[in-house]
Formats: sequence, structure tokens, C-alpha cells
Amino acid sequence: MNCSRTLLLLLIIGLGSQVLAKPKSKSSRLPSFLKVCYRDSPELNECAKESFLVLKPRLMDGIPELYIPPMEPLVVPEVKMDQDSGAIYLHSVYKNVKITGISKHTLNDLRIEPSKHKFVVSMTFPQLHMESDYSIKGKIMMMPLLGDGRCKVDLTNITMNTELVGQEYTKHGSTFLRIIDVKVKYELSNVHMHLDNLFNGDKALGERMNDFLNENWKSLAEEVRPLLTKALVDILRASIDKLFEVFSYDELLPKMKE
Repeated sequence: MNCSRTLLLLLIIGLGSQVLAKPKSKSSRLPSFLKVCYRDSPELNECAKESFLVLKPRLMDGIPELYIPPMEPLVVPEVKMDQDSGAIYLHSVYKNVKITGISKHTLNDLRIEPSKHKFVVSMTFPQLHMESDYSIKGKIMMMPLLGDGRCKVDLTNITMNTELVGQEYTKHGSTFLRIIDVKVKYELSNVHMHLDNLFNGDKALGERMNDFLNENWKSLAEEVRPLLTKALVDILRASIDKLFEVFSYDELLPKMKE
């Protein structure tokens, strides 16, 4: 649903940069503060969780070595969103987007299955807040929606579960991973949003539309779930692919025994 959908999309940009860039081998170019995690160790998952948690206090300023941008706030210059399916037809643009609350995540689970090249991560974000300039035109459940101004949205208790599967390939004599499958599922407990200057500044119509969006956020969120899930997968793949292009499998997850 417009602003809240955009917030989830932008969130995954940051998330995608974190999911796999944790372990460090002895000859790795990865940052020295990351703990070495071996893919043939029985303690792999515990080690990976510890290494993941090392990143949390560093997220505010970002970690350039791992392609993680500053997270507090996460700033995105522009996002364009379009949907023409079901009960929603919208064209929207969001500029000067700022998101706060990403660094306050909780890691629920992190599992790695080296034999399947599989990575599973679950995270919860207690509260996320987004502000941006917006322009929007379209219809929601046959109701016209038109406006441009400031957009504010608060999401509560967002849980995101991500599963990635990779495939080995050789480049320059080293083994790398290529992501071949990504699955993303998410749930959230509440959305509250406000769009300023709807309907050319008509305050009465604007407030009624904002009330409608907030009262019906659950059904609207379900309408856009397939599109949003696909968009999240595409963004996550782009972020992870960049990481795996630069670092080999043995740098990310070295072996204890050769």
C-alpha cells in the first residue's frame, strides 16, 4: 500500500547487504572485526549469529567494505512504484526518502546449510518510520487517489524471513557463489500513514482518504503482497549478487580442513 509498500522495499536494500557478508578467512579482504566462521564446523550457525551481531552497532554509519550504506537514517534519492492489478491501480514516485529504525532489529534466526549452499535469516524490526516527498495518481478499491506532498508512515513489528540458495562456479581460479533462488516472506502487526496535500489540498477529502487507508491497511497490504514480494526478491538479489561478485566462497565461508 503506497508509502508502507515503499518502506518495505527500501528496508530490504539494507537487509540484503547484511545477510551473508559475515565470516572472514585468514587471507580475506573482509573487515578484521568479523569473526572467522568455517563452513565445515559444527558450530557454524552459532558463529555466524555472533558475527552477524557484531555488525549491529556499526550500522548507523554504514560498512563500506561490505557494501552496507548508513542505516540511521537509510537515505534513498528516489523510488518509483507502479501497480495495475486487483483493486489497486497506482503510479507513484517517492523522493528524498529517509527511514529510521533499521539498526534496532532483532535477529530471530540465522542458519547456513553449506551442503545445499542455503542461507536462512529471520529478523524483526520493532518500529520503522519513513518520511519522503511523494506524488501519486490512481485508484484504490475504485476510489480515486491523487496528491503530492509529504508522506509519513510507521510500521510496527515487521518480521522478515529470507531464504537464499546459491550455486558454485569458478572465476579466476577461485570458487564463487551465484544466487539462484531467493524467497522472502514478511508479516507486520500495524501500519499508520499520512499523505499531506491529497486532492489538491482539499483537507476534508484528504483526511477521509488517510482514514480509509489506515482503517483498511490489512486488506490493501494483501492486495499488493505478490507484487511487493517479487520486488523485494529482485532488490535482495541485486544486493547479494554484488557481494558475491567481489568475495569468493572461501573468503565468505572458508573450510577448516582442505
